[in-house]
Amino acid sequence: MDTNFTLEDSLQLLANNYHKILRINLTEDSHTELKMYADERNTQKGYSEKISVWLKQFALTGQVDPKDCDSYLKFTDINNIKSHFEKSDERMRFRYRRKTNEEFKWVIMEIMKSSEYQKDNQIVILYIQDVHDAYVKELEHNKELEFYCNYDTMTGLANFYSYRSFCNSFALNLSEKPVGVMFGDLNRLKYVNDTEGHEAGNVYIRTFAEKLKKNFVDWNCYRVSGDEFIVVYAGDDEEDFYSRVKAFEDLIKADTVPTASIGYSFGVTDELEKVTTVAEQMMYADKQEFYKKFPQFKRAIAEENFKKEMDALVKILTDSYEALLLIDLELDEYRIMKKSETSVAENEAERGVYSLRNMYFARTYVANEFQKLREEVGTIENLRRRLLEEDHISCAYQLLNGDWREAVFWRVETAAGEVSKVIYYSQDLDKAMADRMKQRQEISDEFQMIARLREEYSMIGALDLETGRVHMKDVFSQELKAFKEVQDISFEEGNVIMTENVIVPEEREDFAQETKLEKIIEALKGKELLSYFHHVLRDDGSRACYRFNFCYEQNDNSKIVLAIKDISDIVEWAKG
Repeated sequence: MDTNFTLEDSLQLLANNYHKILRINLTEDSHTELKMYADERNTQKGYSEKISVWLKQFALTGQVDPKDCDSYLKFTDINNIKSHFEKSDERMRFRYRRKTNEEFKWVIMEIMKSSEYQKDNQIVILYIQDVHDAYVKELEHNKELEFYCNYDTMTGLANFYSYRSFCNSFALNLSEKPVGVMFGDLNRLKYVNDTEGHEAGNVYIRTFAEKLKKNFVDWNCYRVSGDEFIVVYAGDDEEDFYSRVKAFEDLIKADTVPTASIGYSFGVTDELEKVTTVAEQMMYADKQEFYKKFPQFKRAIAEENFKKEMDALVKILTDSYEALLLIDLELDEYRIMKKSETSVAENEAERGVYSLRNMYFARTYVANEFQKLREEVGTIENLRRRLLEEDHISCAYQLLNGDWREAVFWRVETAAGEVSKVIYYSQDLDKAMADRMKQRQEISDEFQMIARLREEYSMIGALDLETGRVHMKDVFSQELKAFKEVQDISFEEGNVIMTENVIVPEEREDFAQETKLEKIIEALKGKELLSYFHHVLRDDGSRACYRFNFCYEQNDNSKIVLAIKDISDIVEWAKG
C-alpha cells in the first residue's frame, strides 16, 4: 500500500472526475465548496449561502432544462434529502440537464453521507459529474436497439414482434372493434434467389415493401417473415378498406408475373388474429390460382412443408435464450440486443469486435473437449459459407460448469450475394418450458411458427439415443393425457403406456412391433421422415386417426424428434 497517498491526493482524484464538490450541512442549511467553477458563485445563477435556497434558485433562474426542472426541485428539496438519509445510508443519484456555456448538457448529481454524518449534525457530500457525451451515445444506442427489435432492417417495415405487440394492445380493450387485414405472400421468391442470387431476392423483397409503404402510408405495415407481409387498417370504413386493398391487388396483378398472392378480410372483433387468419386463408387460395396459371414456378409443396415442419420442430425444442446478439460480419462487430441474468458473460461490453468475442468465449467458458468445435462454428468464415446455403446453423456444447448449451446463428441479411448480418442466441438445453415460452415472446420475427405448431401437433418429444429416454416438450391432446405430467420417460416405457392406454385394441400389436427402437432406427436409414398411422380412442368413445412422425434432429443424429399429429379431419375429408 502507498502510505504517501494523502487527503489532498484523494481530493485531486475526485476533482479530475467531478466539476462540483460540496460539503453540505443539512442541519445548519449551509455548505462549503471543495470544488466549483468560479462563475457559479453568482446570485444571478441562484447562488446563496443557504444550500436549500441555492439549489432551488439554481433551477428557477434557468440553469436547469425546463423539461427536468420539476424533478430536479423534488430531488434537491432539503427536506427530501434529510428524510432519505434519516432512513437509509444509500447514496442519492439524479440525472438532469444543466446549462453549460449556454447549452443544456447531461450531468449526474450524487449525494452521499459523509463520515462526519450524525443525527444532530447531518453532513453530506454532493458531487456533480458531466456525463453528456456518454449518455447521448447511450440514448442513440438504445434507439438503435429499439429499431432492431421492432423493425425489419431490410425493408424498414415493422417486424413480427411489432405485429404481436399490436395484437396484444388491440386485445387489451375487451370490446369488439372494426378492423381490416390484408395478407400478402411473395410469389417465386425462392426461384429468384436460386436463379439470380440472394441480392436479387433482397431487391425483390424491398420493391414489394416500397409498394406497401406508398399505397398504405397511413396504415400499419409489417414484414412478419421472409416472404409474408401483413397490412392492418384500424378503422371503421369497410368500403374504403376494400376499395384500397382491391386497387392494390389490381396493381399487383397487372404485372406480367404477379409479385405476390393477396388475401384480405374485414371484421368486428376483439381478437385481431381472427381477421388475420381469414385473410391468410384467402391468400392461400390466391396462391393456388397463381400456381395454376404459372406452373413453372410451382415448388415441391410436400418437400417445402416438410422443411417448415422440421424447422419449426427444432425451434420449439429451444428452452431459454441466454444471449441475443446482432452480428455484422462485414464490420466484424457484435451488439448485444438481449442479455439474461444468467448469462455467463454478464459483464461483457454491449458492443465490440465479434471475432475476438467468439474466440474469448469458447476458450474461457466452454469445456475443453468442445472448445474447438464451438469456436470454429462461430467464425466469420464459417458463418459466411454455411449461412448462404442454410437459414440457420447450430452447435451443442458443454460449459466448464457442466451445463449444456446450444449456439444458434440465423441469417437475417445479405448484401452483394454475401451474408452480412446474423442473429446469434445461446440456449440452456435444460430450462423449463414456461421460461422458454416466456422468453420466446420477446424474440424477433424469426420465431413466429410456434403458435401454428401448437395447433398442428398433439405431442412433441425428443428421444436421446444414448440414454434411450424421451424428454416431452409439449403435450396438447386430451387423448394423450397419460403423458400430460410426464417430463422424462424411457422410450420403451412410453411405448407401453401408448400401446395400453391410447392405441385401439386391434392395432396394439402392430403398433408395438413398428415402434421398437431398433426398427425405427433401421427404417430411418436414408429417410428424412418416418411415419406410421394408427387409431386412438377418444374419451367419448369415438376414434381419432393419428400420424406418428420420427426424424433425426437437425445437425444431431444422436436425437430423434417424435411428433404426433391428429389427421382425423384430413381422413374424413378424403373419405368424403
